[in-house]
Amino acid sequence: MERLLRANLHYLQQAVALLKRLEDGQFAQAVASLHGSSVGGHMRHCIDHYLSFLGGLDSGRVDYDDRKRDLGLETLTNEASAAVEEVMQGLEVLMEDKMPVGLLVKMDCGGEHIDWQPSTIGRELQFLVSHTVHHFAMVGGICRILGVNLEDDFGVAPSTLRHRAQLECSG
Repeated sequence: MERLLRANLHYLQQAVALLKRLEDGQFAQAVASLHGSSVGGHMRHCIDHYLSFLGGLDSGRVDYDDRKRDLGLETLTNEASAAVEEVMQGLEVLMEDKMPVGLLVKMDCGGEHIDWQPSTIGRELQFLVSHTVHHFAMVGGICRILGVNLEDDFGVAPSTLRHRAQLECSG
C-alpha cells in the first residue's frame, strides 16, 4: 500500500510544482484544440476524485460522481494548491492509519442505474494514479500549447518511464 500511496503523492507533487509556475490566467485558459479544456479544469477534476476517495473512507463508500466541481479549484492556482496539499496530507495519514481494506465504489459508466461495486483501498489508489496520469498527460499538452515548460516525466505513466529507462540501458 505504501508504494501506491507514494505513487499518488509523486503525481500530486508534480501538480504542486506546476501550480507554482502558472498564473491564474494560464491556469484557467481554455485551449480550443483540446476541446476547450484548461489546465485548471483537468486539475480540479483530479482533485475532486481524490477528495471523493478520501471523503468516502470513513463510511467505506466512495462515490466518484458526488463531486463539488468547485470553480475556484479550476480558476485560482492558490485554491488548487491548497486543495492538492489537503489531499496529500490525507494520503500521508493513510500511511500511518490502519484503514479497512474493503470499500464500495460507485461511478457512472454510462448505465441507467449504477450499483455499488466492491473494491479495495489499494485498487482505488491504482485507479487514482492511472486517472491522474491520464489527465496530466492532457495538462502537459495544454502547457506545451501555452508555452509552459514541464519536466520530461510530467504526466507520464510509471510503466512508460520504466520502459524508457530499459531502452536507454539496452541502447
